[in-house]
Amino acid sequence: MSIISRPKSRLRLPPNKHQVKQELANDVADFLARGGNVVEVEQGATALINGRFNQQRPSLSSQQQTRTLLSDQVTAIEERKQASRQPKPTPPKVNRRPTKKWIYDDFGEPLRWVWT
Repeated sequence: MSIISRPKSRLRLPPNKHQVKQELANDVADFLARGGNVVEVEQGATALINGRFNQQRPSLSSQQQTRTLLSDQVTAIEERKQASRQPKPTPPKVNRRPTKKWIYDDFGEPLRWVWT
């Protein structure tokens, strides 16, 4: 019995967590080997000014605009919605097949069939 090896997939998979951690550790080791140094920062230190976010709000120089009421447009839209929700009247069902109809004489006796 021989084991058939499957060819490797040409699809490149994204790196898993272990590979990412190893790559990061290698990058840090290379940085330190080239003479770089790491500065440690105290826990809780931030880059915020006085420990706060920027509290200046952008000011808009234009005056506040007056708003227009759209109640009449809203009512028109609602009326159209109601009109579309109402069922449309269905036309009476018309039998399109020809039917036989008796033709009677003056005395009420059947004479012949007629297709209508």
